[in-house]
Amino acid sequence: MTRTGDLLALAAAAGVSTGAAWLAAAADAGQRYEAGLVLGLAAGLSMALLRRFTRLPLGRRPYTFALPLPAPDWRAPLPDPHGDPEALRPHAEPRARLLSDASALGAALRHSCALPPELRTELAASATAASIQASNSVLPPAGDGPLGPDPAYDAAYALGELVAAVEFSRIGLRTLEALVTERPLRADPPCWFNPLHERGRTRMVIAGAAEEVTVCHGCAREPAPLLVPSVAGPVPYYESEAVDPRWRLLGYGAVVPDGTAAMIAAARDGFCGDGAKQHGTKRLGTKVSW
Repeated sequence: MTRTGDLLALAAAAGVSTGAAWLAAAADAGQRYEAGLVLGLAAGLSMALLRRFTRLPLGRRPYTFALPLPAPDWRAPLPDPHGDPEALRPHAEPRARLLSDASALGAALRHSCALPPELRTELAASATAASIQASNSVLPPAGDGPLGPDPAYDAAYALGELVAAVEFSRIGLRTLEALVTERPLRADPPCWFNPLHERGRTRMVIAGAAEEVTVCHGCAREPAPLLVPSVAGPVPYYESEAVDPRWRLLGYGAVVPDGTAAMIAAARDGFCGDGAKQHGTKRLGTKVSW
């Protein structure tokens, strides 16, 4: 509700309680018990409706955004893995695990924070989707399974997935933070050239791209793309067929202005088995399957 709506609702609840109190006072001795019961029920119902449909505090207890320690510095750039997925794994695994530990917080806040009901439900669902995708993207080390015919392809795919785990962990924690602080989620896209760099702050048109992308300050001056292995040698991740096309076409969220929504939509399409659709720009309200 708006602030005016809150005041009107409060006035209506006060009127109901006052009317019930007047009836209780006017009742004779034989009806006092029933009148008191009606007064209590009216007051309790008014309080419940005000807490549910307004933004008034009314006994709401503040929530503290606390996560298991040690928590990583989510905004700090990560070291370049130089094409080796195992160099990125120690950074991706703890972040995905931390988000998984905190994901229940989104469900708990879905019914209690002061954001509009549709927004808080969507944020909670997005945090869950991000947690699922981050966990799914942490693949086991190459030595834990059968070796494929193309080790370079496998390494490039694993590296692309671990980068996705890092990005989805960041998306999920930011979504939970929006629920806790009761503030709308703000755009915080990665650098298109290298999602492990500092966050993207400049939008620019690059050669071969039909739309603007977000890049960090360093890559705006001199691009330094994330390289992944290939048979012919290291190539930028966005030129590798081994990297999941959802992440490659979206630049991990740097291609479209609302990159967080696009990444969540792409992840949800993957859960449903439909693949990326129109560069992940499907409506954010797509059903999540898990």
